[in-house]
Amino acid sequence: MESLPAERKALLFSAGGVRLALRLAHLREILSVPGDAGEIQARGEAVPTAFVSTVLGLPGGPSPYALLTEGSPRIALRVEALHGIVDLAEAEFFQLPARTPLPQPAPFSGAVVARGSVALELAVGTLGFAPLEPAEEAPEPPQGLGAVADRELRFARAGLVYAVPLSVLVQVLEDPPLAPVPLTPPSHRGLLYHGRALHPVVDLAALYGEPAPGPGRTVLLVDAGGAGVGVVADRVLGVGEGGPDVIRPPWDGLFGG
Repeated sequence: MESLPAERKALLFSAGGVRLALRLAHLREILSVPGDAGEIQARGEAVPTAFVSTVLGLPGGPSPYALLTEGSPRIALRVEALHGIVDLAEAEFFQLPARTPLPQPAPFSGAVVARGSVALELAVGTLGFAPLEPAEEAPEPPQGLGAVADRELRFARAGLVYAVPLSVLVQVLEDPPLAPVPLTPPSHRGLLYHGRALHPVVDLAALYGEPAPGPGRTVLLVDAGGAGVGVVADRVLGVGEGGPDVIRPPWDGLFGG
């Protein structure tokens, strides 16, 4: 059966500074509302309010719009800005990459890329009203070191030096735009849209329990075990830099599962 028009279109909006999407099939009405009341009146009906930034653990702020959802019970999702409606036939839809840890059931059903920007599609039925608990880091990343490669690239992160074999390095990207994913653990830095695909971006410092000095300016896109993953770096090192203390993670073990 051919999809209904409402199922082929999505509203783009933002909450807590994160771009989100909601299919029109789940949307009953959009209202402009003042204040931060716990419920709103719509067509004589009291509708409970969920502030999307609060539910997703994002910074709060003025949320002058209410998205009234279909279904039962109806909810008024309070959001901070509207960015228009996109026809999904003219956009790209992705399932979230496997290495995007989220609380279960996941609050996002996928991601929409429209005009080069990534918007996370809300799974309305999983949201509720209370803040969701973020996903935890994996208990322990794979231990041990990878083999020394004849040709490798060294990079610095959080005061340590790492090496990645050129055989698994796809590309080095400077200051690429990353789409944040709320409720992921600290090692997940966001999603990278590159080569018409979505890649998770991982911070090795946070993954191994080290304090990270900020987001990092460089992302190394690696292909480990068939999975395209971005790795945060402070900078790529030149020939001869780094000294003898070089960490060579087991790349397939880290990202191939």
